Amino acid sequence: MAPSRGSFNNGSSNPLALSLQRTISHLSSSPTREEQRYDAGDPIIPIAHIKSNLSSHQEQTDLNRYPTQSRRNDNTRADQVIIEEEKHLTNRESSASVENEKRLPPASTSTPLDSSSLPAGCSFGPVLDLTYIQETNVKIEPDLRTQIEQGEKDSIRILWVDFPAGSPQNPFFFSQKRKYGITIVATLFTLTTSMNVGAFSIGMDSLIRDLGCTREQAAYGLGIYNFGFAIVPLLLAPLSEEFGRRWTYVIAVVLYLIFLVMMAVAKNLPTMLLARVLQGSAGSVAATLVGGTIADIYVPAERGLPSAIFAFTAIAGSGIGPFIFCWVESNPKLEWRWIWWIQCMLLAALIVPIFVILKETRETIILRRRAKKLRIERGLSDGGRYTARSEIGKVNFTQAMKTSSLRAITFLIVEPILLFFSIWMGLGWGVLYIMITGLSYDFKNVYGFTTNQVGLAYICITIGSIVGFGFNFVQDAVYRRKVDKKGMEARLYAPMVAGVTFAIGCFIFSFTATPSVHWIAPCIGIVVIIASVFTIYISAFVYISECYGSYASSAIAAQSFLRNCFGGAFTFFTLQMFDAITPKWTTFTWGCVAVLLAAVPYIAFFYGPLIRSKSKYSKILMREEQERILREKEVLDGLG
Repeated sequence: MAPSRGSFNNGSSNPLALSLQRTISHLSSSPTREEQRYDAGDPIIPIAHIKSNLSSHQEQTDLNRYPTQSRRNDNTRADQVIIEEEKHLTNRESSASVENEKRLPPASTSTPLDSSSLPAGCSFGPVLDLTYIQETNVKIEPDLRTQIEQGEKDSIRILWVDFPAGSPQNPFFFSQKRKYGITIVATLFTLTTSMNVGAFSIGMDSLIRDLGCTREQAAYGLGIYNFGFAIVPLLLAPLSEEFGRRWTYVIAVVLYLIFLVMMAVAKNLPTMLLARVLQGSAGSVAATLVGGTIADIYVPAERGLPSAIFAFTAIAGSGIGPFIFCWVESNPKLEWRWIWWIQCMLLAALIVPIFVILKETRETIILRRRAKKLRIERGLSDGGRYTARSEIGKVNFTQAMKTSSLRAITFLIVEPILLFFSIWMGLGWGVLYIMITGLSYDFKNVYGFTTNQVGLAYICITIGSIVGFGFNFVQDAVYRRKVDKKGMEARLYAPMVAGVTFAIGCFIFSFTATPSVHWIAPCIGIVVIIASVFTIYISAFVYISECYGSYASSAIAAQSFLRNCFGGAFTFFTLQMFDAITPKWTTFTWGCVAVLLAAVPYIAFFYGPLIRSKSKYSKILMREEQERILREKEVLDGLG
């Protein structure tokens, strides 16, 4: 017998089914009627409004979408649909929506809508009349709208376009080979953008000489690169919604290459600074969109490893860059300009794999394109207009840009979980940039290191990332054991430890970076700091993604905004602090702040469910994510 909604076959041998089962076990409960009323009127998360409008038709849609299940237990399923329809009609507050609902034939009728003639994955939706068009703001062809307004078309329905069962076009059902390829290519772009940071730092001496600027002025190039990373992600969501993730990547990589060339040929300080901020703007795609890509193709229970790979490239690259390019900087025939020419070559080699391997992963874009294709091929011949659910309530591009930027900032202001994790992560990122900016200053002035020796010291950042990456597997193992009892808070065991070790690492570095102590001691402190920052970063990344579901990119953009603002700001005063109070007391100061912020994961661990229950948006978005996963889990169960 086929499982009903929310009841699944635990014996499934399908790995994705088991992952979905594990995910569903700790997602949020259904929203209350009050939450649904709130959700339907909030423009910050319009997907909730769409879900509310579609909820009345969901059970009828499911019958058509999953014919295998309906054949197995047709009578029971029909009874369930009737009960759900009656409940819905009782609770409906909009009279216009009630009238629209009544036009749908009950599931038990002797002449039900037959979806067998429709393409696989498509199903009948509501009647497409003026009331429905006005309520949902669905954009239809002008001639069809005219015919409906004049009464020439009175029985046209919406034909929902979804993925067929187990479709390889569904990002959740991509082959493992394709998922690995997409993850690797996307994170390689992230690696090039993070290498850029350390490469700039190690090449500052020759850049200062050639451009005739001070060390503080050159350090601005490091800071404004981060500000590009901070601001542009606020606008990326509508770009990827309008053009798709794939083309956003392709355009960003090409622009990033152009701005690398601009950096390599810069003749003065203003040109260099302009190139840096533009590089940060284009490179921000690698910092923000990769998270959305991972969420597109992996269910939450499977996101641990790919997210860790992403975090590794984002942090380790800051150490790999100086380690590689110190040899370029120390060669009088190459120096800083060749640091950028070599990066141009590396990025140019990456463009082809990105174009070939990085296929579209955003579900809404794929379904929208399929709906458009069906409209061209079949028109209204099947009794309705083929429509993707994401086309309902879709606003114009300008409004989408405004809403997207507003959404990220709104999340940051009104969502306490996101705010405190972002502040904590911001401090970690600030200390990371203290290491990147000041490590050369510290080791040259305290230990008399040469450029090449400093470049080797930067490898401590990469070693710390490797240690943090290794501990990620421990966290994943703990998560799998504890998730049934603790839910998503099982993600927080590692950051609870890392918050303490982060402060300890700062204290180790601050009290050992003196001529009387061997240089290996502060290097150990750096490794501890970076391993802790890595653990905090990846845990916060995955935890926030689960809290905000389909709008995880907006939440991550908000976190990225604050994190990169911290990182950029710290570069402006790091050298001044080193001169004023020495590297020892600079790092000690931030270690004390880290002690205070170490309480963040403990608060989230013990009070996370309570905080989310009072959240304006997280509870709604977690429910929307649950519905998406439920649909895919039912498909797998229906396939046996």
